[in-house]
Amino acid sequence: MLAFALTQLITFPEQNLSFLIFGIFIDFVLDFSTVVIVFTVLLAAAGMDWLLQSHPEIDRYENRWEFVWHWIIPILTSLVIGFALNAFKGELVWWAVFGMGSALLFGVLIAEYNVVTAEDYRHPFAVVGLTSISFALYFLLAIAVFSADVRLYVRLPLLGLGAMMVISRSLFLRLGKWHFLWAIVISMILAEIVVGFHYLPFSPLQFGLLLVGVAYALTSIVSALKESRKSFGFWGEPISMILLTVLASLILG
Repeated sequence: MLAFALTQLITFPEQNLSFLIFGIFIDFVLDFSTVVIVFTVLLAAAGMDWLLQSHPEIDRYENRWEFVWHWIIPILTSLVIGFALNAFKGELVWWAVFGMGSALLFGVLIAEYNVVTAEDYRHPFAVVGLTSISFALYFLLAIAVFSADVRLYVRLPLLGLGAMMVISRSLFLRLGKWHFLWAIVISMILAEIVVGFHYLPFSPLQFGLLLVGVAYALTSIVSALKESRKSFGFWGEPISMILLTVLASLILG
């Protein structure tokens, strides 16, 4: 968060970078805020790793690289905070976003610490909190990316990678196992939706609501399949989420 605060004091001239990849012309602007986002993502991962090493039950991890899975939501949190702060740069509301972002990042780090031990009485609350926060962050990321009016080749990997991070972590929190193939399949479906939405006249809020609704519903269906739920227990959650987000998008649109 100190690194984000420095963007109010330090800057350097924007650099226009352009090059060709497989015949596709890539053109983007590199500025100080973008560089800071990259470094804060690394700092969030390093901070989570450092915090986990103080956990009394950390010996249950046979391989230290298993810590990586706890980096996912802190990294996504840092990414979303960076986009949000860039959107309000130079405005008074920037400090309000900075304060809320600090509290959110603090909560995410504590929740990730508490899900290490399944027997801990705080574990169920941490799982619910992390799942809710992860989809809320994806919602904010979708709004930020759509509001930035960036090219599709930038929008697609950002939202595709974000979906992969959120869905894989959510499935693990729900089921206790990694289901990467399902996470990849859902992310590819969402990528197709992003391509379609790119050419439709949706507002950023509508875009975010519809995208997160589909992401949550598909994640819920996979969880229901793995848990062998029946009838209403299978369809109740995903259908309710789809209807809720569609209705909200129609009202707010």
